[in-house]
Amino acid sequence: MSNEYATTDIIKIPAAQTTPSTEPDCTDASVTQEVGWSIDKGLVRQNNEDSLAAVTLNQANDVTCQAVGVYAVADGMGGHDAGEVASKLAVRTAVRNLVGNVTEVSDNMPEHYRDWLQSAVVLANKIVHSKAHENDKNMGTTLVMAVVAGHDVHVVNVGDSRAYVICETGIRQITHDHSYVQMLVDNGAITPEQAIKHPYRSVLTQSVGTEENVTADVFSETLDENESLLLCSDGLWETLNNDRIWQIVHDAETPSIACQALIDASNAAGGRDNIAAVLVRLGPADKAEVASAEIDPNATVKIPGR
Repeated sequence: MSNEYATTDIIKIPAAQTTPSTEPDCTDASVTQEVGWSIDKGLVRQNNEDSLAAVTLNQANDVTCQAVGVYAVADGMGGHDAGEVASKLAVRTAVRNLVGNVTEVSDNMPEHYRDWLQSAVVLANKIVHSKAHENDKNMGTTLVMAVVAGHDVHVVNVGDSRAYVICETGIRQITHDHSYVQMLVDNGAITPEQAIKHPYRSVLTQSVGTEENVTADVFSETLDENESLLLCSDGLWETLNNDRIWQIVHDAETPSIACQALIDASNAAGGRDNIAAVLVRLGPADKAEVASAEIDPNATVKIPGR
């Protein structure tokens, strides 16, 4: 059976707004994705080096129809004209590559998603590294990206932007930070609480674009209805602890409201860094609602910001 895909409309929307999904109609889908996102430069930084993308497609064949989402958050390094460029370039490259694979191959098995995520990161690393060499700049970025197909979630990670699963009873981190302080925690040298305030907490052991080769981690999860996937930069998780993040998401009526509330809470706690968040909540088919970052049909992912 062949699969057909339709993206959400190419639209311009303010951060954290939602819009209904478009054709084909997936009213027979067993589960849908409600998506929100928000991004903010915070209260201290002059520039926003975070980037994000949210693209939701409807996958349909003769028998079934399901939403397939591709979501990404990146946190650039290198300052203005370096970190901003790196994060946007990584997101644009990786998301377009992954969406291309999803829409061109009909046999979308879990192992394909995992391979495609790895390939997308490798390509993004190559492009960012080449750009850094071309401009003679030190630039790099974190990248956490997910593909959500039905109840299945596959996540790839480089750096210390994170993915969490949030359910009715709690929050659980999926990804494992590629950072110096995480290495110290793993070796028992410091506690997770000490890592938050460690002077070298921003030092990464892996990032996209800083070296010719990169090693990414891939994780697979299964989400039930009313469970959520959160992707975020360190501007969020360094400011808000897990309990606070869970409470905000749990209390919010929609993912869009949750993302804006997370940004507001981070800024209220100091807003020391740029903040980016994408939240995907699984729900019944009659509650389908998505938010899409602006997508240029000519291969440019334009990242909304403030």
